[in-house]
Amino acid sequence: MLDHKGEPVIGAAVKQTGTSNGVVTDIDGKFTFQVPSGSDIEISYIGFSPVKVKAGANMRITLSEDVSQLNELVVIGYGTAKKSDISGSVASVDVSSMMKKSPTNFNSMLQGSVAGVYVSNGSGAPNASPSVRIRGIATINNSADPLYVVDGMQMGTDINYLNPSDVESIEVLKDASATAIYGAKGANGVILVTTKKGKAGTVTTTASAELGIQNSLSDLDVLNANDYSTAIRQARANDGSVIVMPVWGEDYSGKLKTIDWQKEMLRTAIRQNYTASVTGGTEKIQGVFSARYMDNDGLVVNSNFRRFNIRAAFTSNINKYLTLGGEVNFYHSNANNISGNLRSYASLTPTMDYTDDEGRLISPMVVNEDGTYGTFWQNSSKSEIGSGRDNIYASQMTAQNNKKYNKVNAYINLGLNLCKGLKFNAIYSYNSTSEDTNNFQITKHRYNPAYLDDGTQQLAEMGMVNQSTTNKFTMNKGNYYGKGLEDYLTYNWSNDIHNITLMLGNSVSKTSGSWASSEAGKFPYETIRDISLTTDNDTKQNFGAYSLSSRFISYYGRVMYSLMDRYNLTASVRRDGSSHFGSGNRWGTFPSLAASWRITEEPFMKNVKWLSNAKLRFGWGRTGNSGDATDYVVPQLSNESTRYKFYGDGSSTQTATELTGYAQRIVVDENLKWETNEQTNFGLDLGFFNNALTVTLDYFIRTTKDLLLYESLRPSTGFQRVYTNYGKIRNKGFEFGVAYNKQLNRDWHVGVSLTGSTIDNKIIDCGNDISSSYGFNQGMHWQNTSKCRNGYAIGSWYGYRTDGIFTSQEEIDQYNKAAVEKGKMYYQQNAVPGDIKFVDKNGDGTITDDDMDILGNGFPDLNFGLNLSCSYKNLDFSMNMYGVTGQKILSYSAMNLTLMTSSDSYVPNILKSEYAKAWSPTNATGTNPRLSINDANWNMRCSDFWIKDANYLKISNIQVGYTLPEKWVRLTSAKTARIYVAINNLCTISPYNKYGDPELGGSILFQGLDSGHYPSPRTYSIGLNVQF
Repeated sequence: MLDHKGEPVIGAAVKQTGTSNGVVTDIDGKFTFQVPSGSDIEISYIGFSPVKVKAGANMRITLSEDVSQLNELVVIGYGTAKKSDISGSVASVDVSSMMKKSPTNFNSMLQGSVAGVYVSNGSGAPNASPSVRIRGIATINNSADPLYVVDGMQMGTDINYLNPSDVESIEVLKDASATAIYGAKGANGVILVTTKKGKAGTVTTTASAELGIQNSLSDLDVLNANDYSTAIRQARANDGSVIVMPVWGEDYSGKLKTIDWQKEMLRTAIRQNYTASVTGGTEKIQGVFSARYMDNDGLVVNSNFRRFNIRAAFTSNINKYLTLGGEVNFYHSNANNISGNLRSYASLTPTMDYTDDEGRLISPMVVNEDGTYGTFWQNSSKSEIGSGRDNIYASQMTAQNNKKYNKVNAYINLGLNLCKGLKFNAIYSYNSTSEDTNNFQITKHRYNPAYLDDGTQQLAEMGMVNQSTTNKFTMNKGNYYGKGLEDYLTYNWSNDIHNITLMLGNSVSKTSGSWASSEAGKFPYETIRDISLTTDNDTKQNFGAYSLSSRFISYYGRVMYSLMDRYNLTASVRRDGSSHFGSGNRWGTFPSLAASWRITEEPFMKNVKWLSNAKLRFGWGRTGNSGDATDYVVPQLSNESTRYKFYGDGSSTQTATELTGYAQRIVVDENLKWETNEQTNFGLDLGFFNNALTVTLDYFIRTTKDLLLYESLRPSTGFQRVYTNYGKIRNKGFEFGVAYNKQLNRDWHVGVSLTGSTIDNKIIDCGNDISSSYGFNQGMHWQNTSKCRNGYAIGSWYGYRTDGIFTSQEEIDQYNKAAVEKGKMYYQQNAVPGDIKFVDKNGDGTITDDDMDILGNGFPDLNFGLNLSCSYKNLDFSMNMYGVTGQKILSYSAMNLTLMTSSDSYVPNILKSEYAKAWSPTNATGTNPRLSINDANWNMRCSDFWIKDANYLKISNIQVGYTLPEKWVRLTSAKTARIYVAINNLCTISPYNKYGDPELGGSILFQGLDSGHYPSPRTYSIGLNVQF
């Protein structure tokens, strides 16, 4: 007797139909008893659908999950509860189904699986972890990440260390009535994780191996070298200027060697993943040991990520009163040269060809035959390739950027049954994290062909212009520690009518950390990694260092009451104290209340057989967010740029000694307090046909007040601003989940789940506008592209509105005439035919910064996920999809790949499709702006012209597996074995694909802003799971 994972089912009841003749399965899932030939036997086991089959010899029976029972008990904060008794918005994740996606990290398991949980990949880097947002974003300056609680330990927002194979169950607490029990740390939702524990019985060993081959999901279709040369000539003609580099002239048309930088920088990469676990024990003590090793080569050349996990846990039932458990979890990762941007590769000049002083064509190689590297022309700072341009392949291949990360988590827990219904639990936890990042830049040498006097060529070292060519070493070190104690009492009493559970607890925790960063250069040898050994002390730089600590203390309680298993009420309160705040506001109180009505338990519903479950839910609660307030409640000094001169004789006639002055950096608001989230939730749970079909609906309103924001101060104070509390944000939305799971017969099982959610994010009050810049080239006029303004979403886009393209000089003259009539010199300075026509928002007759406006935001209208599964006998199939509708992207990538404006100091290559649509005197119907290197009209500026439709559907995983027949497995020492093939990230269906991947992670203030990122891989994999 096996479960759906191929593990033995211990204690399942097996009996002959219509008789009392029966047995239970043993520790290996086996059973033996005698029945007449042709008899039916029935198998039943809690959490699985009952099975009725014909008796036979050497039977192999696999039980399927019974959705209506399996999730009956779910983990909630500080305990468990029957799902039927829960009134808050709590979602359980089907871990076994999500593991078929072969997740490389924990957050990937959540993608497309829970309504209201938006999981997005902002990068395809091998060490990247998706961002997770639960019910929108409700802060501006603080973290929007959820709290992760693993086996009762609060792990903050860091879950990347956890081995997905160690996960037993996942519950997501979404509304404040469920998360308020975690108080100040529950503002962004809580994700509860229970890891696998040891089981009594014979020792069982499980091992798995997976090998994957990765390639780029898609490349950007840009111009080749000769078409690029033609485009440069057109752009120069549009500007009324001439080419600077002769190589772009018609004399060399058709002769240039194209370098496809995307092909040079990307490769077919290998991903390997191995896991093993051993579990077993007696009735008194059970244990589990697991390990995982993953080696993931990145798509970008010379990039790699390795991670290693070890975990050991035990549970001991010392006697009927006392249980003891513990766990140690070690995680190590090593990331090498993890950087890359597909858009920057595609937009780089597609050749390194240039001409020498004699007009002869020089064609440098990306890699020379002797293994050295070529580079771009280095003799001018005014060429179309810009100054300081280098061979990016050489830079990547010689990079030595390494990041090592180590994390240790440990806990010990104690359970004590004091008397009937009364239990005491205590958990002591400790965690330690160290992070070392070392970046060594070796001395740079480049070699290009050069003509000799006899007309032959040989390699000659290039003199690098406007580049740092000497070696340099940068180091960053961080160490962080935390410890905590949770202890709580739980009391349960029930009879046929009433069921009440009381919980009362206390927790204390302390975290501390230190960080330092420094740099030096000009080392005598390339192998030196010691800053003190530099040959030039002037290269030494100290970027900063700190050591901080914080402390939390909390008291909390909860009451859960159920009347006749129909009417449920839950109330909780938590009182948190934090050193993050001043003495006036260190404490916060966070209450919650939830109620539900199980309609199907009413007597008048007993004859409605098709409706298995109907429950109305209501929840309300408050939670807090302290963020990084510690940095702003402690007065800090910093060295200022002002230097003070001291003269020995009191005059100014002699040479002065200059000293740097120190000043208080910030003014402290001693009444700084928590951000407060208040959330109201209305929900409906429905089940049909014995819960084979389930529907969950939720509507919520989430309001955040007392935001932690900067407020401007009068100059007379001596400070520019103060960190204080004001402002309000509102998120509201609708969530739905529909699932169908059915064992059609003994051979067939099907499963379908669809989830979706909407979010309406709005700033009610943030005072004056809050502007943010992403860090683009300052000449590109993309500063302050993110704006927080009352009445709009967080991080709304800020720029100009547009009205198409000027198609003729006559049109421009008409606009200028109207501007003159309003007392202005012109409508749009420097506009010529083919330029973008910007909208005069304020109606004063001319285009200025005052015409900038809110253009939209990066929040999609709908996030959805679709998961399909089916099995037939030993064959299983699963497919996972997710996507968004109504999404817009403010695309720096689209601008960069459409215009030839000299951004980032070089003339970018552009997409073939955009080149074909560029306006020109011979293409007057072109819908894109004219090609221009100087761009006097600033067509490149942030505007709605660069807002693109970006709906998408991703087929994230397809897997086909086959469980080997028992007669085959018996030939080895294994109990079960399963092989599978899978494709991850098969394809993305989106109108945005030509600019890059439409799935963007995005920070809080830059939602939906695409500047390019590490390319996303498609992975073909084969794997094997074996149990001994």
